[in-house]
Amino acid sequence: MIGKFIKEGGKHAAYALVFGKFLKRQSGARLQSAKELGQSLNAKNTGLLIDGAEGRLSERESFQNVCVIARVGAGKTSRYIIPNVLDKASRKCSIVVNDPKGEVFAETSGFMQAKGFKVIAINPEDLQNSASFNPLLEAKTDIEIEQVAEILIKAGSGSSAKDQFWDNGAIRLISVLLKLLQRAGQQDPANYTLGNLYHLLQNFGSDGTPLDEFVIHWAYDPTNPDDSTLWEEWKGATTGNSNAVQSFALTALTALKAFTNRNLVALTATSSVNLEDIRREKTVIYFITPPHLTEYYGFWTSVFFRSVFNASMRRMPDRRTLPLYVLYDEFGHSTIPSFVSVANTIRGYKVSLSIVLQSLSQLSARYGTDYARSIQGGFMTYLAYAGSDQDTARFFEAIAGKVVDVRRDKIEDITQQRQEYNLLNADEVRRIGDTQAVLVSANRHPALLETTPYFAHRRYSKIPRRFGPARITGAVQASQVKRISLS
Repeated sequence: MIGKFIKEGGKHAAYALVFGKFLKRQSGARLQSAKELGQSLNAKNTGLLIDGAEGRLSERESFQNVCVIARVGAGKTSRYIIPNVLDKASRKCSIVVNDPKGEVFAETSGFMQAKGFKVIAINPEDLQNSASFNPLLEAKTDIEIEQVAEILIKAGSGSSAKDQFWDNGAIRLISVLLKLLQRAGQQDPANYTLGNLYHLLQNFGSDGTPLDEFVIHWAYDPTNPDDSTLWEEWKGATTGNSNAVQSFALTALTALKAFTNRNLVALTATSSVNLEDIRREKTVIYFITPPHLTEYYGFWTSVFFRSVFNASMRRMPDRRTLPLYVLYDEFGHSTIPSFVSVANTIRGYKVSLSIVLQSLSQLSARYGTDYARSIQGGFMTYLAYAGSDQDTARFFEAIAGKVVDVRRDKIEDITQQRQEYNLLNADEVRRIGDTQAVLVSANRHPALLETTPYFAHRRYSKIPRRFGPARITGAVQASQVKRISLS
């Protein structure tokens, strides 16, 4: 009996050794092998640096956009943004980085300047070391003017779906005022500013009649006096229920409340930056706002980056067009209307867009659940650092896929046992190591990466001490602010 048991056990053991692939088969999701990861993140690639050391995407894949998700303090600046700026110093390209703390500027700008990059800082809290930037001068068409108006209201007022009626009325009012200011700016560019837009709204009164002389003066184009388009727009925006019209003006005035800030008025009074130039000359722009005022400056950040996107997509790139890398930190505090279209279109213009979020739930809170899902579809590569929130962890659990095990106890068994389970559970995504990141890119299997902060990198760690911040020439002059006449 014992001998028979040993004989049968030995037979099954032999089956397991020789025919194991028949007894148990695994398919479905799996992590990338070291060899596969070395091929997908190759040191010879010239695109985005994903692991902070030498693992890069190809340039083509970088143009298909990256979404980085990292809680506060998880290291997205030190492991992703700063390494990518430093890594591009040897490339012919331009970079635009949202730099809320000014840390990226402090650690990289001197090195980039030494490497031949034109260095531009835009910082409303430090006018002595800031370039001026008037986003209205970057709005070249009526459509782009209307985009600015929409951002000013939606990002500036913190509106919700129930405010749609009042928002639309305010957007319409701001649009026509901007077009009037644009016409006044043809006579004197100092007229065409956001500070003057706020000035007009302050003097709007209950129905706009205090602005009648201003409107009559600029509503008609002297080269085409029969064109009454602007006058008709003005009448359409100010005619109707007087209480509603007044509410439209108050909504607009509230959205632009930051223009009581003299620094912001001075910063936007002129423009020393032409965004189209960065596609011809190696340039790095650091857009700096204080981290504790991220929401306060949210509309300003949104208008600036919308201007960058518009300038990048005005004409198709040619052989002389430099690739542009946009590193958009704190994207969750911005409101960019039609962003899905931007994300899906801009890749065709040699632009790589990286957005950095604290959590995926930021997108839903800012844009609504359905639109947030559409935004996610515009990104081919996703990267999550340790400590992900519940929504983010579940997203990676789902996108990583499931492992499928099929098993037979004996080779002669007809029936099979099938089991499915998550490759990565949400809890595992949340609890990855402090130096690790989960990567999901294109049609490849997910990967678990070791990441390197710039201060632990053999070469990058020496750069800040050696080069320091760049020397910025020129400063914003408050004396350049001009208030437009209402008569």
